[in-house]
Amino acid sequence: MYFSTSVISEKLSDMSVFRWIRPTKLLKSKRLWILLILALSSVGVYLFGLSTQPHELNEIHVQQPVATEQDFAEQTAQVDDKEKTARKNLIIVSHGRSGSTLTGDIFNHHPSVFYMYEPLQTPKRIQKKKTINDSGYNSLATEFLTGVFRCKFEDPDILDDIERYYRKPEHPRISQSIGSSPLCPYQMTDPKWSPKHCLPMTNEVLGSACKDAYDLTVLKILMWRIPKNSIETILSACSAPDVDCKVIFLVRDPRAMIPSSKKIGFFGEQGPPNAYLGTRLYSQERCAQTEENLELVRRLPDSLRDRIKLLRYEDLATNPLKVLADIYEFAGLPVLESVRTWLNKTTRSSRNACNYRLDGGPVTCTKDDAWAAANRWRWTAHLQEINIIERYCGRVLSLMGYRPANGSNELLTNRKIALFSDDYEAKHWFLH
Repeated sequence: MYFSTSVISEKLSDMSVFRWIRPTKLLKSKRLWILLILALSSVGVYLFGLSTQPHELNEIHVQQPVATEQDFAEQTAQVDDKEKTARKNLIIVSHGRSGSTLTGDIFNHHPSVFYMYEPLQTPKRIQKKKTINDSGYNSLATEFLTGVFRCKFEDPDILDDIERYYRKPEHPRISQSIGSSPLCPYQMTDPKWSPKHCLPMTNEVLGSACKDAYDLTVLKILMWRIPKNSIETILSACSAPDVDCKVIFLVRDPRAMIPSSKKIGFFGEQGPPNAYLGTRLYSQERCAQTEENLELVRRLPDSLRDRIKLLRYEDLATNPLKVLADIYEFAGLPVLESVRTWLNKTTRSSRNACNYRLDGGPVTCTKDDAWAAANRWRWTAHLQEINIIERYCGRVLSLMGYRPANGSNELLTNRKIALFSDDYEAKHWFLH
């Protein structure tokens, strides 16, 4: 039974008479003993009540705010909103003559894509014009990419070069977005289309078209123009929270890529006749860059490896519609029947079908029999040349599933034998 403090006070007030009573009598008083027992019981009950509630008291004084489900939902929504507002970019990285023009053109034909064909040619030309050293070029190219990823084109020299490059007659249709509405009054398929009808390039005009008229920016970039020749430079330029980037790392059999590069003048032979010194140097340099970038991706955390897709040109050439679906899914784009029809026709054409006015010169025209394009090197490259490339690029051939010929003319000329396999080591280093 619990007593209130008022009851105990009334009982104790009666004890005022004790001052007239001798101590010996007090000890003999039953009434006093009863009152003392009652008082001590009440105090004990009170103290016991306090001792059984220490957690509640501590909570009153030291309790910290706890996030609710609503708080968590709001925080998650803020992160999602930031991802939604970040400008989306896709960068195709490859060596020259590796099928990057065809791969880029697949995106160029999608109406949601703002496509730029080899935009790093612009800072390269500015470097040459202003005699800028390599360190200065690296800074200029990185700053240029950082701006393009945000649809910003603030440098007047950059704008002037873009206008001259994308509007020249040699390749007027290499970027359908830059040659179409809202930058130009007519679609590029319209006979009335002409560069002279298009708006002048300004930061406001070009930036607004990029940002407001298109959901995704796609750039096709050659490895040797990237500062440090590394995908790492691309990832660093994409690290800001308002930029979202993905990379397609496109690789082609170096036995096809290197002779084709020599044919169009990317490099020339040096030294005595038949020494193939130029081929040796070019093979060593390009394959070292490929291997270094493959190893870079292998060492990346999953969060970054998830942003990079490995693509072999041979897979695109032999099964273009499947690769179309794969790379569009990676980019977050729907597959359009118009693009499927165009790609199917383009990869079944011959080089003779290229129209200079519509397709540009041989470098920018993508019409070709895809299977023949992937295998043409086998009967056009010199056997000694192939042997040299296999020597300097052996590690890349192995990582990418390319079968060495080892000097066998019979193997090279047998069209029934594929010189690349579906399963290869580097494929397992990528999440896509």
